[in-house]
Amino acid sequence: MPIILLLILLILVASSAYAANQGAPWVPTKKKDIGRILDFVVMRPGERFFELGCGDARLSIAAEKRYGVKAIGVELSIPQFVAAWIRNRLTKTHVGLVWKNLFKVNLSEADVVYLFLMPETVEKLKPKLLKELKPGARIISYVFPFKDWKPESVLEKTEKDLEVYVYRV
Repeated sequence: MPIILLLILLILVASSAYAANQGAPWVPTKKKDIGRILDFVVMRPGERFFELGCGDARLSIAAEKRYGVKAIGVELSIPQFVAAWIRNRLTKTHVGLVWKNLFKVNLSEADVVYLFLMPETVEKLKPKLLKELKPGARIISYVFPFKDWKPESVLEKTEKDLEVYVYRV
């Protein structure tokens, strides 16, 4: 029995390490910033909101509850995916959860894409976003801006809060 538990633990740790290596370590959006982000980026009911590297899906759930969007959380790490699934059930929301590498998810239906990724991953994601997102789609980047892209708007950093950058395709 201990070997089975050790194997399960190894799989969970390896999954988290692999996700971090792909540019999405689990560092959740601060709870206090969720409201700031949702106040700053107004969405309409029925819009498709994708959270890339959703972790426990806290922002997807909050966006669905506040705006009635069709939220899709994308996560590669098994422990975070399970946490998102549990949170989704406990909050009685209907966030679509996808266990997949964010580079392999089709974003052509997205109206809004949220990401809190490492700067290198943000840059690697640019060609995919330009290729797949429809004109007018918005990209919200928490903390890290896209190099060489001019944001449509910026929620400035304060002593206690982090920057939020909004781009439009």
